[in-house]
Amino acid sequence: MKLNILIVGVGGQGALTTAAILARAALKSKINVLTAETHGMAQRGGSVEVHVRMGDVFSPLIPLCDADVMIALEPSEALRYSNYLNEDSKIILNSRAIIPPSVTTGRAEYPDLDIIIGELKKITNDVRVVDASSVAEEIGAIQATNVVVIGMLAKLVELPFKYETLEESLKEVLPEKLHEINLKALKAGYNAV
Repeated sequence: MKLNILIVGVGGQGALTTAAILARAALKSKINVLTAETHGMAQRGGSVEVHVRMGDVFSPLIPLCDADVMIALEPSEALRYSNYLNEDSKIILNSRAIIPPSVTTGRAEYPDLDIIIGELKKITNDVRVVDASSVAEEIGAIQATNVVVIGMLAKLVELPFKYETLEESLKEVLPEKLHEINLKALKAGYNAV
C-alpha cells in the first residue's frame, strides 16, 4: 500500500496542520508515514507545499507525476504544483482564491477559476471543486477551512485509517480550546460531499 498526498496553499491556510493531522492518523494506525514541507514566505501568504507519504515509502518527497491526491487549499497553487500530478491523480480544489499583492497592485493577473480547472483537467479528469471556505464560514470558523477539506478527503478518498482516527488525531494536534469547532468542521466537510 502506498498513498501520496500533496497539500498546497499559501501561508496561513493550515497546510502544515493538515499534514500533521493526516500523519498522526497514519501513525496511530501503525502505518509508515513520511512528511516534508517546503515553503517560501509562508507568514506573508507565500506558497506552501507539504508532502505526506503513507505505506511502502522510503523518501519524504513525492516524485514528480506521482501524487495520488492533491489537496489545493488555494486554486492557483494547484497549477503551480501540477507537475506532481498524473492522469490518475485526484484533486480536491478549494474554490476560494487568495489574491496576492502582485495582483492587487496591478503587476500580475490572477487566472480565472475556469481556466485553472481547464488546465488541471488536461492532466486528470478527477478534479473535485469544493467551496470548503464557505462550509467553514457557515460553522463560524473560516480558519478551519483546512479541516473541512480533511473531512472532504475522508469522504472522497479511501484512506488507510478510520474517520474516528482522524478525530482523535485532530485532538492530539490542535490545542484543546480548538477541538469543538474543528471536530464540527471535520464533520461538516465530510457531510458536504
